[in-house]
Amino acid sequence: MAASCGGSGGSADTSRLTDREREWVEFSYAHEKNEDIKRTWEQLPAEGVKSYLEQQRPRLCGDTAALMKSLKEAGYEAGEMQEYKRKTAELIC
Repeated sequence: MAASCGGSGGSADTSRLTDREREWVEFSYAHEKNEDIKRTWEQLPAEGVKSYLEQQRPRLCGDTAALMKSLKEAGYEAGEMQEYKRKTAELIC
């Protein structure tokens, strides 16, 4: 089952994820500003989405300052950055 993420018609296959992981992937996908990253999510098979999330989890849940810097460099506004940080902590950390 592929969960639809965002309104752009794209999707990421979240069938191998827990409900909380699925919610985070859908949130992250919907708020992603880089179209190349969105395409990467869309092209990954279910196991690839799970593996990518596991690889990213230490970066997302570890160094908050680095995460915020990365989001700022990607063009996120302060409020968006705080929401992303909150959702990440709530759902996958």
